Amino acid sequence: MGLRQVAQRSLLKMSKPKIDGETRIEEYLNSHGLRVERFTKAEMRKSRTPDFRVYAGDELAFYCEVKTAQKDEWLEAQRVNSPGMVVGGPRHDPTYNRVSSYIHQAVGQFDAVNPAMDYPNVLAIVNGDRQAGFTDLIQVVTGNAYCESGEVIPMFREYSEGRIREAKLRVHLFLWLGEWTEGHPQKYFPDVHPDHHLSLCGYLGVSPTEIRRL
Repeated sequence: MGLRQVAQRSLLKMSKPKIDGETRIEEYLNSHGLRVERFTKAEMRKSRTPDFRVYAGDELAFYCEVKTAQKDEWLEAQRVNSPGMVVGGPRHDPTYNRVSSYIHQAVGQFDAVNPAMDYPNVLAIVNGDRQAGFTDLIQVVTGNAYCESGEVIPMFREYSEGRIREAKLRVHLFLWLGEWTEGHPQKYFPDVHPDHHLSLCGYLGVSPTEIRRL
């Protein structure tokens, strides 16, 4: 069975939002002259894998995992399960836990194929929840809230210094794309590996000097 057939069979098992999200990211990478390749069925049976190997020409450039965030339906589920009743109540914001989980899961997938980080790891999040945004990703990874005044408040350290404390250092680029928005994804370069940082900037046509430092 060829790689194209493997890819087609893998797609049949995925939800439409997952397929749409991966397609958006693939199109973005293609626009920079990069080519994506899915792992074979045999490779996926053997161990966990990210979604894509990404190639620049014939050379492996980096690995990419795509996570698709859907609308939080907690309140709607309460309405369905308790018709005619007042529903709701306090709870922790699910967005931060969701983003933290995506990072934790993705790094496990990256480590299975790239344990020594010989190549960069790229995590793309395609967001379908209008209550979540790119700022939430930044807050989870850095642990900080960045105010318009310039003040930095370390109010999200329970996430950045929790289970992703070490894992976040193994992701070299985060992409964030709203499923309802057009254009290219937003990018966060944590700059945790200088060589990989420069390589990714080159692949995606980004000038390192133009990246805003937090």
